[in-house]
Amino acid sequence: MSKLAGKVVFIPGGAGNVGEGIVRSFLKAGAIVAVPSRKAEKLEELRTYLGDIATSDQFIPIVGEISQIEDAERIRDQILKQFGKLDAVVASLGGWWFGNKPITEVSIAEWQQYLNSNLTSHFITARTFLPLLKEQKGASYTLIGGAAAENPVPNVSLVSIPAAGQLMLAQILMAENKNSGVRINEVIIHSWVATRVSQEQSQPSWITTEDIGEFIAWLASDAASMVNGSLLRLYEKPAV
Repeated sequence: MSKLAGKVVFIPGGAGNVGEGIVRSFLKAGAIVAVPSRKAEKLEELRTYLGDIATSDQFIPIVGEISQIEDAERIRDQILKQFGKLDAVVASLGGWWFGNKPITEVSIAEWQQYLNSNLTSHFITARTFLPLLKEQKGASYTLIGGAAAENPVPNVSLVSIPAAGQLMLAQILMAENKNSGVRINEVIIHSWVATRVSQEQSQPSWITTEDIGEFIAWLASDAASMVNGSLLRLYEKPAV
């Protein structure tokens, strides 16, 4: 039997460049995977990428905006109505900013946009879905972060600052829920990631979306029941 067979997993950000590899790994491990996106065409693109493993009873696309509390609650209610439970959440939210300018030149609109997409979305996801996991034995909640949270990158403030806030959010969630029965961990990626978009530029040392997905699928399984309240860092592959 697949290691996640029968598990219902919610992956906000699953239609993104990194998230699609995570979704693929969870489906291959036997999980039922619900993925939200505000654009239906992104979900159809994801379904095409997933191919035959995206069966109608295993891959659950949901059109909705996870950074809006009303939409997040509607998605939560849909999952509960359809499956009656939730076993795991993988928050693969946020994106890179290519502004390449000092923070004193960042506009208020840019500031608010990236706080919303890279930090507030994590807060709303935790606020909405973490309470459901407390009712499910062996549940897990995994946040995906990046090295910018720990290493300030000049001229990329709108990645670094929300990432640092997201890292603290993860640690607060761990502290407040350490006796809840839900395993909460953060995976911090200290590597460039080889995605479908970056194939031509990727190097052999870069970790792939499949590498990340397989690790996180293991982390959500019963085999990783001893891993809780941890900051787990993934680095580039050693040179061969």
